[in-house]
Amino acid sequence: VSIIIVHYRTTELLATCLETLAAHRPSSAHEILIVDNAPADEAAAQRVAALAARHGARHLLQQRNLGYAGGVNVGLRVARGRYYLILNPDIEVRPGAIDRLAEFLDAHPAVGLCGPKLFSPDGSLQYSARTNYTLKVILLRRTPLGKLFPRARALREHLMMDWDHNDARDVDWMLGGAVMARRAAVEEVGEMDARYFLYFEDVDWCERMRGRGWRVVYVPQAEMVHAHRRLSARGFLGPSQRMHIESALRFYEKWSLLLYLGKQHARALRALATLLLDLVLLSAAFFGAYFTRYLLGLLIPGWAEAKPVLALGVYSRFVLFADLVAVAMFYFLRLYRSEVWHDRWREFLQLVKGIGITSLVVLATTFLFTRRPLSRFTIVLFFPYALLLVELGRALLRRLVAGARERKLYLRRIAIFGPPERLAELRARFARHGTFGYEPVYLAHDDERRRSHPGGHDPIQRRLRLLAHERIAEVVVFDGEGEDAELIARLMPPLRATRLPLRFVPRADAQLRGGRGLTDFMGFAAVALGGRVSPVGGWLKRLADLVGAGLLLGVGWPLHLVQLLAAGRPRLRRENWIGRHGAAISVPFYARDTVWLRALPLLRWYPALSRVVAGELSFTGPTPLTPEQWAAAEPAERADPPPCAPGLLSPLTAAGLDPSGVPIEEILTRNRGYVEQWSPSEDLRILLETAFRAMTRKRGEPRTGERGEPITRKREEQM
Repeated sequence: VSIIIVHYRTTELLATCLETLAAHRPSSAHEILIVDNAPADEAAAQRVAALAARHGARHLLQQRNLGYAGGVNVGLRVARGRYYLILNPDIEVRPGAIDRLAEFLDAHPAVGLCGPKLFSPDGSLQYSARTNYTLKVILLRRTPLGKLFPRARALREHLMMDWDHNDARDVDWMLGGAVMARRAAVEEVGEMDARYFLYFEDVDWCERMRGRGWRVVYVPQAEMVHAHRRLSARGFLGPSQRMHIESALRFYEKWSLLLYLGKQHARALRALATLLLDLVLLSAAFFGAYFTRYLLGLLIPGWAEAKPVLALGVYSRFVLFADLVAVAMFYFLRLYRSEVWHDRWREFLQLVKGIGITSLVVLATTFLFTRRPLSRFTIVLFFPYALLLVELGRALLRRLVAGARERKLYLRRIAIFGPPERLAELRARFARHGTFGYEPVYLAHDDERRRSHPGGHDPIQRRLRLLAHERIAEVVVFDGEGEDAELIARLMPPLRATRLPLRFVPRADAQLRGGRGLTDFMGFAAVALGGRVSPVGGWLKRLADLVGAGLLLGVGWPLHLVQLLAAGRPRLRRENWIGRHGAAISVPFYARDTVWLRALPLLRWYPALSRVVAGELSFTGPTPLTPEQWAAAEPAERADPPPCAPGLLSPLTAAGLDPSGVPIEEILTRNRGYVEQWSPSEDLRILLETAFRAMTRKRGEPRTGERGEPITRKREEQM
């Protein structure tokens, strides 16, 4: 048994807990792990360390407060036991309690988690076994209504008050202050969800246990004392209560059927919300233009008499027509698609196009089809107002969604079926790069064979029920071998019948990159891989690179001259890159710390422009790789390099990332995306965003990696 105690500045309670553990040690082999969350100071940490040493426990010091679930997970990752006993520091263990919980799990292999009978310090029973929350229960537990109706039926049913608590029975969930979990169940279900900083992590864990077929059981033969203080019920919107409300919102965001259906159609709902917001802001832009014209008429003598302002109602049809034309242009320019939503610079350029086309269409109609002399000054002024308001509105909407994702409230649950080794690789990638907007649910192909208890029903049906229970929004299936391949063959038809978005990753996925989708060959599903000519390797791309190089030469030479006269020639550096067809090339550039003029940061690439003219480099293109990165890439990647030369500017520089601090697989993924989405406007977007980021970065401020950590440019040290 691994006994995990999550401690946060309650040293006296922890000392009592450890004393009762020492007095009533389990008969089986055991270890004690104390996860010390952010002690107040070094002296407090030393006191906990001394307590741990006195009782033979391991002291796992955490410099920041990870929350209860995060602390439990720290203990789970280092625990060696077959069973995990998770305790609050305010628990006092009674004789034989730990042995009885372990014996119960030994005797019932289908039980994934069990909990003891808890008493308050005064000897009264604590209702630690609960049914799931309902809206009525939350109102009774978290508002003054609970004091008005203390004997309400919904509350009694939630706390299971009409049961004598003397018999073992399956329950929905139990207080996480004292529970014992089976290692095999935790390996299958996963750790506690660390998004719950405090509260509801136990409800969520039990819900996931039961969803995977593991029983959650109350064991009254094991008894403990819990100094439960119910801080979340004290005061009105105090810190603990606010935390409880936030965790409740997180729980229902994750498990609510209504919100699940909303997530299923999240892209359509987001597009609809964006469209409605655009209509409102376009109308607001007209009113802003109209009243600007009205005020100017009052301020400029004689203008109001010469060009009187028409009544607002005269423009009603114009406003409606302009709004519809603008929205139609936005639609055809794909401004309601997700790929534009996530790229603000591409969105801005498309907005300029859309509003520019709208301006021409509407101005033409005022000459051709209107009988009244509408103020064309008002109409012209409408369009910059529209561009400003629509861009600000979309930025605000994007920020709201990003804020929800930063708090990990808006994540699509994705079920990933695959061999254990592929799932381990995915876990590592998620850990390195963040969530990508997903909350993964890992389902190993061999779960049924590894389970410590018989499944009791068909594994296919069990997986399908799990998809519904876990509120899955998307499914990914990795190919397998042997028995796994047979299971996949049986699993795919019912998965497709669920109508969930489904992706299948074959074992030879690396060789399929660049394919054009499935085609039919004699009744077989085949992927077309050859014969495609990418526009990124054609004459148009070459012309775009020459225009970019010429633009930088033409605009930057006066500043370059000022640099030479005022600060001297910048120090020259060289980097070794992999160019076309895997050939190594040496690229010269100015060292960043010696480029005096920050007004044009792209000036540092002046020495390399000759390579662009010669065709050895692109002005904007895929992120260049060093020979070391090229050697670390998969053989399939080296066999199929991008069809154009690497660029001085790339998707990574546009995102403000240093290539030396980004994993190779992320660079290759972005390079593939660049090739697939290339257009001259894409190169323009990269140029503008790179220049904007470089000019707005403060002097001395380091560039950052994908997850915000500072990155030093190690490669600039190479001559």
